[in-house]
Amino acid sequence: MYDKFDDLLRDMSARRPSQKTQFGQVFFINDHSVSLVAGEMQGIHWMDIQIEMPRFRVDNLESAKKILIANREMGMATPIPTWFALSEKQDVLVFINRLDWRHVTAEVVDSHVLRCIEQMEQALMTERV
Repeated sequence: MYDKFDDLLRDMSARRPSQKTQFGQVFFINDHSVSLVAGEMQGIHWMDIQIEMPRFRVDNLESAKKILIANREMGMATPIPTWFALSEKQDVLVFINRLDWRHVTAEVVDSHVLRCIEQMEQALMTERV
């Protein structure tokens, strides 16, 4: 558990290779770039876990439609804010999951990211995105 978001980033850096960028720190988990982005509004704290899914591109209308449907289904299926977006750099899919960073450890985040990668890759392959 953390009082400062930077403490979580420091502990994640000890677990995974990382690189500082102009947008913040990026962690490398297998072949995925993962950004942890802190947010706060009216005393509510969170982080968006942004996982690039490099094997999946959204480069046609059919893929885009499948992603929009997946966003709707995930929104109905879980109380945890979760959605897909596109990478700023290219048409690579990004999976975003929002958690309260004050109530997790670096070990929990690391394990959570690995589970998200496995589950989302499997779902995307099943849907032929």
